[in-house]
Amino acid sequence: MWDWELLKNGEGKHRYEILSTFSDESFQYTHAVSYGTAQDDYCLHSHAMYEIVLCVDGDVVYLADGKRYPIEPGSLLILSPAVPHKLFVCSDKPFERHVLYVSFAWNASPLSAMIAQCQHPIFQKGIGSSYYEPDVVAQLHEDFRKIGCAAGSKKNAIRALTPAFVQAMVADMMMTMDGIMPTRFTHDVSKPTDHLTLFLAQNCTKALTLQMVADAFSISKDYCNRIFHKSTGMSVMQYVNYCRILYAKQLLANGTPALEAAHASGFSDYSNFFRAYRKITGRAPSDDYKIAGGVLKIPGVMEPNEER
Repeated sequence: MWDWELLKNGEGKHRYEILSTFSDESFQYTHAVSYGTAQDDYCLHSHAMYEIVLCVDGDVVYLADGKRYPIEPGSLLILSPAVPHKLFVCSDKPFERHVLYVSFAWNASPLSAMIAQCQHPIFQKGIGSSYYEPDVVAQLHEDFRKIGCAAGSKKNAIRALTPAFVQAMVADMMMTMDGIMPTRFTHDVSKPTDHLTLFLAQNCTKALTLQMVADAFSISKDYCNRIFHKSTGMSVMQYVNYCRILYAKQLLANGTPALEAAHASGFSDYSNFFRAYRKITGRAPSDDYKIAGGVLKIPGVMEPNEER
């Protein structure tokens, strides 16, 4: 659900409500409702993960790889890693959806391998983004409902079943899409920036600089930044921060304290981590740690604007 939080300049009236969420080392699932307006302007971006979106209700359009996807309630959108995409909110209608992010660069899991097969339907060439109409994926609705119920359960034994339900959903998705062409799709065309995107995602927790990234690809800093910005709408270092926050958000959701998550995701200074987290997600780290059932307490460290 990170995509919906990438408002330009922090403007707009966008807010969201998490109905249920679960994450482990291979995926993050969220059932959420966004409340935005047509005036909200979101950033074009990409990430090194598969993204699966089942729309429950809303009035939105996705732009992925230059193709527009008007999202119908009950429809399914699949995005491959490194595909640049952007959200357009068309009205004030709340946007409810199930979103599944599956790690690709950080963890080559069986789950990601299964989804990769769905992105190679009945021809050899891979797919970058694909859209399936509601009637085609109707049987997956119950799968997502079960995932949401398990992820939202207060009983640990039930929550622990979430990965099993996710794997069952992906298995059903493979069977549903076997030999079926998506309604609309884009081809997966390998670009130089795809390799750059994956490199950044795999190394984001390290002490990276633009010069180090450029040297890794034997190109100049200016050229490196220029081609990356053209493809994703973000600078190289903006994307590094974005990946770090994604990773920190996952750690927080798993109950890792904020200070530990900041250091593990590549931030040496907690204040810089807090500002970056707030800018990208619109929330404080403590908000997402509390969702995991923890109580944020960092000895000797106070968050910005906190009263002493």
